[in-house]
Amino acid sequence: MRKPLSIAGALALSLIALPASASAAPSGSLDEALLDRKLQQLYDAADHSITAEVRLGDDVWSEAMGPRKIDGSGGAVDEDDRVRIASLTKSMVAAVLLQLQSEGEVDLDATLGDYLPGLLPYESEPTIRQVMQHTGGLRDYFLHLYPSLAENDMSDVYANYRNDYAPEELIAMSTADPLLFEPGTDFSYSNTGYMALGLLVEHLTGRELREVLDERVFEPADLDDTYLPKDGTAGIRGANPVPYMTTGEPDDPYFDTSRLSSDQLWAAGGVISTMEDVNDFYDALLDGTLLDGAGLAQMTDFVGGGEGMYYGLGLVGLNPGCPGDPDEVFVGHTGGGLGHQTYSFHSVDGDTQATFTWNIDDRHAAADPDELNWALGSLLIAGLCGADAGPMPTGADQRVQALIADLVLEAPTLLK
Repeated sequence: MRKPLSIAGALALSLIALPASASAAPSGSLDEALLDRKLQQLYDAADHSITAEVRLGDDVWSEAMGPRKIDGSGGAVDEDDRVRIASLTKSMVAAVLLQLQSEGEVDLDATLGDYLPGLLPYESEPTIRQVMQHTGGLRDYFLHLYPSLAENDMSDVYANYRNDYAPEELIAMSTADPLLFEPGTDFSYSNTGYMALGLLVEHLTGRELREVLDERVFEPADLDDTYLPKDGTAGIRGANPVPYMTTGEPDDPYFDTSRLSSDQLWAAGGVISTMEDVNDFYDALLDGTLLDGAGLAQMTDFVGGGEGMYYGLGLVGLNPGCPGDPDEVFVGHTGGGLGHQTYSFHSVDGDTQATFTWNIDDRHAAADPDELNWALGSLLIAGLCGADAGPMPTGADQRVQALIADLVLEAPTLLK
């Protein structure tokens, strides 16, 4: 693997310097008391309801905190509640393409046009591999669906969030303009690319993407509570923490995005799952159930994506500097689906896994955003390292905000 990622979506993680006195839990021991404290810290930092699961070997810590609905109705969230896992879907789509490559069905170093002529209207097309790793120069369609969000204005969300679109329509929106850069020369996170990859999977297999994911990912990994919604549908089957976006409007601060069109997410972020199933997926990805060693090596061949950012094929790497092994790299993804926000990272041997979701997209967070970012990072470090990052140090707030500002310039905040 090349240099690991301090991922954009992980916000303050690359800025959390563990104190010299920090110590990890004894080897092989899951520090449930630490995880309980950090979960409470995150819950206290904002209005989020949270579901989480951390694994260390055969030990499992699984907790949930908060109401399913912001008004307190609908009961309390449960560890088995379903959420939109958003861009974690990219890891699944990439795994399918690597399977198809191993079967001789696709050449990742060919272009999309070699299989789907005319899908991308460019004379110099990116390769499939470049699209998978966001180095193809493709723009993002979400900027066309919701341009007002760039001005912290929710009007386009209110108007468009229930609109259904074919993948080709979303791709056409974002490819009307030239590529952002010559393929392979830079990095820009693009949901458009994964919409195109979903069409490629359907072309190669002759089946709908949801059927392919069922057969090639969900069933072999035993993901009983995971599904990709049918085209033209909305909502989440079964119990779930209601996904909200903050509006910035004092009289109506939360907007329920439950009825967001599934078509707007699809191959870029449409899968719905649970914390247990997400951990099972990445476990199956890492233990050889879904990919052979050569496929996984390609998936974790990271490239640069800007300051402190690195990305593989639908997979990111994170080095939080754990006290027991400061060089250890964890792999996974983050996802933001206009309400549900998910972090999921795992040791390469699959022994340590940490996944958690909260249910409010805090574009206009009422809580202290710096403290919230620190709490998010601290929970993940507790899960991955078994270590306590401690209180937010003086000056961390400015560093966190500087990182976020860089990320907004690098890529859309949605579905990362």
